[in-house]
Amino acid sequence: REDGSIRLNGRYFGYSTSLRMTNGAFDRLFGGPPRQPEQEIRQRELDLARSIQDVCEEILLRMARHVHRESGMNRLCLAGGVALNCVANGRVLRETPFEDIWIQPAAGDAGGALGVALSVWHRYLGQPRSSAESRGAWTPSGSPAPRYEDGMSGALLGPRYDDSVVESALQSRGATYHSIDQAEMPALIARLLDEGKVVGLHHGRMEFGPRALGGRSIIGDPRSPSMQAIMNIKIKFRESFRPFAPSVQREHLAEWFDMDYESPYMLLVAPVSARHRRQVSEQENALFGIDKLNIVRSSIPAVTHMDYSARVQTVRRETSPFYWSILEAFRERTGVPVLINTSFNVRGEPIVCTPDDSYRCFMKTNMDILVVESFILYKDEQQPAAGQAWDTVPLALD
Repeated sequence: REDGSIRLNGRYFGYSTSLRMTNGAFDRLFGGPPRQPEQEIRQRELDLARSIQDVCEEILLRMARHVHRESGMNRLCLAGGVALNCVANGRVLRETPFEDIWIQPAAGDAGGALGVALSVWHRYLGQPRSSAESRGAWTPSGSPAPRYEDGMSGALLGPRYDDSVVESALQSRGATYHSIDQAEMPALIARLLDEGKVVGLHHGRMEFGPRALGGRSIIGDPRSPSMQAIMNIKIKFRESFRPFAPSVQREHLAEWFDMDYESPYMLLVAPVSARHRRQVSEQENALFGIDKLNIVRSSIPAVTHMDYSARVQTVRRETSPFYWSILEAFRERTGVPVLINTSFNVRGEPIVCTPDDSYRCFMKTNMDILVVESFILYKDEQQPAAGQAWDTVPLALD
């Protein structure tokens, strides 16, 4: 309907009575059963995915316009699992009358639990509606960094581990590691990234929500045409075409993307700036399906989607000072204030939390470098456990 309300024909859906979203009637209507893990992706799956996305976007746009008409308000908050749909969020920001949009970093069920806790704290216990200052954030001077202006502390709400805990965990694993002065670490990481290395980054508090934002991230050079496939196949153990998000310094955002808006939680999609795009040839444009995804489309091809868009994370110095400093060192070295950022995990496993989690993930993949707080580990210096290869990991396919 025009107001965004919807009706589903229950004949085609099984989620109310089974563990599947759709059922046999849906399969028959759309020409066959769902694709199974590891099966070849056919044009049918591409068409279905695109069609579902288009319908979802249209519903959200109608809902947002209706809410604006009814409320007269200019700022919109989104939550719920669908609010993790970055492409739809970008369209809501660009194509509705709302001037401001904010999406909770854990917009699914976990974020709902956080909202209940905040509601009880403020509404029922009468406590002030304010967030605590960032605790333990890294700054070159050692002083606490000011909290992010939305009160979520950049979603860095999870646990952190001091150097003594980290070193104890590394020693228990028999790891070979080096202690590096924190002020020197960003430049060292930038040099390794420029050399084509893939770096596992474990620093400070863990992120709250499904997006890695520099606390528990795997980072790489976005200029490399092969980096997307390398990180997918050798690190994440998933399909080579899956896209990665760019982290970009907030002050340089508008130079690289057609966007001048906060996206600290990697929940908005924006086009790559025209000045950084590459014109696709007629021969390349004639390709179809998955083959079309492998075309180099910009000077940062590893984070550029087929339609020249990217799922952007903006990084502020005051919110994530260490991660911002890595971006700054990479910018000074290469002229590019952008890095690939993906969650520090492999398919089928949660994002790493503890130093031991990070070391195990590092050893089970083809990651080159691991940075854990003040320590750096090089893969070629490590001794693999007996009978365990670095490039194999037993995973249950999801």
